[in-house]
Amino acid sequence: MLPQGTDVAGYRVASVEPELTDQPTPDRMCGAVSSAITSPDHAPSAATRLTLRPVGETGQGESVVSYSFSEDDAKRVMKRIRAALPSCAHYNAWYADLYTRHGLRPAQPPYRVGDDRISYRRLDPPPGDASAGGSPVPMAPGPLQEPGRTTTFVRTGGVITRYPAAVPQAVVEDLTNRFRRAAPG
Repeated sequence: MLPQGTDVAGYRVASVEPELTDQPTPDRMCGAVSSAITSPDHAPSAATRLTLRPVGETGQGESVVSYSFSEDDAKRVMKRIRAALPSCAHYNAWYADLYTRHGLRPAQPPYRVGDDRISYRRLDPPPGDASAGGSPVPMAPGPLQEPGRTTTFVRTGGVITRYPAAVPQAVVEDLTNRFRRAAPG
């Protein structure tokens, strides 16, 4: 994708690493959405995680993941993600020693780039609504609240990139233009 140290619209690529596509993502994406991306009948040929930081700043940065498919498979993946969102209204997640629940709600894509876009907002449980330690026990659906994080998938040809809301439009435009220039044909 992009080499470490590359500047992207005021951000610098702090790290580049292969994405393990059969593992849950750091925000514990709903299994149905994750399966839409990594289904055996259309698994990505490659997946890369970039960590982006504003130029001149240190800190954790924002994680952007790109998945490479044929263009037809990328279109099918986007269709499957859309179809999976309703089943993710409530789901349980395990974070090392904490078991909790979340939900996904479709949202308007904040970016106006690429060939297709899907956004969702992750809803979180009220503070203190989790079980700590022990084995995970499915939690009953209950009220979930905003604000959660918004995630957007942008398809550019055969590349689907997952952006957190903190990534500015200029970075998404820059990466989308780079994908277009690199595409064969």
